[in-house]
Amino acid sequence: MAIDVAAQIEIGELYSRYCHAIDQQQSDAWVDTFTEDGVFESPRFGRFSGREALHKFTKLYRDSLGGARTLHLSHNRLSKIEGDAATSYCDFTYYHAKDAKIQAESVGFYTDVLKLTPQGWRFARRTVTIMGSR
Repeated sequence: MAIDVAAQIEIGELYSRYCHAIDQQQSDAWVDTFTEDGVFESPRFGRFSGREALHKFTKLYRDSLGGARTLHLSHNRLSKIEGDAATSYCDFTYYHAKDAKIQAESVGFYTDVLKLTPQGWRFARRTVTIMGSR
């Protein structure tokens, strides 16, 4: 089976854009990593479906930080591409930085369904599983 290298690179870029956007509190850029009807599910915050709800999540998330800065690291990504759809998995480590102190906040993994759109690969569904947290 041939590997679609271009698609793998683009999906890797999507994962990076997702992390950078949420860490830089760029709500529009974060929402743009999802399809129009994209779904984000988090055990801490709940389920958000569609652009309006995804924007609501970014506000809830930002308000929950108490002024802390964040750093999301995604790693160990595996993606299976079938035409214009893909399933993907990656581990994550999530840090908080506040008052010159850095601490690991949580670790876990994402399970994803992706779709190729006219704008490129996007998350159709992103589900967070937290394995442990501070």
